[in-house]
Amino acid sequence: MRITSVTGKIAYVVGVFAFILLVNGFIIANLVNATLDVLIVAALNVAYVIVGVRCFRGAGENRTDPRPWWRATARPAAGFWIGAALVILAFISGVGALASRPEGAFIPAVSCLTYAVLAAFYLNSSVRLHGMDRPA
Repeated sequence: MRITSVTGKIAYVVGVFAFILLVNGFIIANLVNATLDVLIVAALNVAYVIVGVRCFRGAGENRTDPRPWWRATARPAAGFWIGAALVILAFISGVGALASRPEGAFIPAVSCLTYAVLAAFYLNSSVRLHGMDRPA
């Protein structure tokens, strides 16, 4: 399945985010402790990004072959914007972790690491795509 329209991409992001929020609120949070809950939700968020970048296709992209493992977006600019937003979120979460008492720092620390890993993925993809755009 390939998601090519902007509407489809927005529906995927909003729908899966809402699904994770509901599953966490009604199921996961009631079954496990808070530490494990944060780790499960972080893993689900990374998984939904990975599935999304495998399914999304931009204009002019090959829709039959799988993307290379490192490719997150169709064009470099999109990855730079998403990566920059994730860097900002990682920074905010990192500041929150550092400003928290030790017993309350785990959640923002996990968020910081998750955002940082996703930012690195998007920025690496954009740097590689940008390099491909340059003539040899």
